[in-house]
Amino acid sequence: MELRTLEYFLAIAREGSITDAAKALHVTQPTLSRQLAALEQEFGRQLYTRSHKGIELTDHGIMLQRYAASIVDLANKAVEDMKPTNSEVRGTVHIGAGETYLMQIVAIAMKNVHEKHPGITFSLSSGTTAELKDRLIKGYFDVMLECEVQDHAKLNMLCFPIPDTWGVLMRQDDPLAKKSVIRAEDLVERDLITSTQGMKFGKLADWFGDLRDQTHVVAEYRLGLNTRYLVKQGFGVAVIYQRLVDYRGDADLCIRPLAPAVESWQGLVWRQTLPNKQTLIFLDEVRRVCKLVEAGEVVL
Repeated sequence: MELRTLEYFLAIAREGSITDAAKALHVTQPTLSRQLAALEQEFGRQLYTRSHKGIELTDHGIMLQRYAASIVDLANKAVEDMKPTNSEVRGTVHIGAGETYLMQIVAIAMKNVHEKHPGITFSLSSGTTAELKDRLIKGYFDVMLECEVQDHAKLNMLCFPIPDTWGVLMRQDDPLAKKSVIRAEDLVERDLITSTQGMKFGKLADWFGDLRDQTHVVAEYRLGLNTRYLVKQGFGVAVIYQRLVDYRGDADLCIRPLAPAVESWQGLVWRQTLPNKQTLIFLDEVRRVCKLVEAGEVVL
């Protein structure tokens, strides 16, 4: 199995026909057909079928598409990282990130790095910590912004200097809006929109304590930005990072902090193997921005 053959297969899956894939790849149709036939023979599986709609992947073809995309992406990243450097640092920093307003620290660092080193670009992928961590370890990302950052045996860690806090996002006409803080007993029997991970373990589960079994979760979110639309429609109240959703321009919404307060610390983690040059430059800039935030010279 050659990398080029996987790229051919991905092109057919993307274009939906051998004719269009051949044009995109600048190869002849017979060449492309032979390569794909060899791939099917190697795996002993039918990978696609022809229909009036064009090429359709079989179940095994869909499975191979996932593997092939990962293999090709990782191979391209290896080529990029192994290129000899010259006086101008070039390359892409691949970042996996959870959703938090402290992403502003990363954004400031990205902007500063690109201004000083125009050859450095960034690739940003969003997801939950559970989804992103495995890809970080396997080398798909150079760094990861981890919500609820913690020490890991084989990862370096940089904790941001300020925390995020949890609150309840609700409509202004909700009875809870009259309270200055929200306690666990206030949410019993309420329709809740919560983090997929948050209610199962960790600080939020501890905050609810024995009352967790009396909660009524009507929706779970992996990433929280869209919860404002559910809350706005009166579908429920959302337990979420207070500064994640900017509700200030929406007269229908408000947020109240939890009591006792629940803080979450965010930060970056990366593999202990030597990062590439562009990632080292980025990490140094993040450290500098963190010091400015801590000193009050940068306000988020």
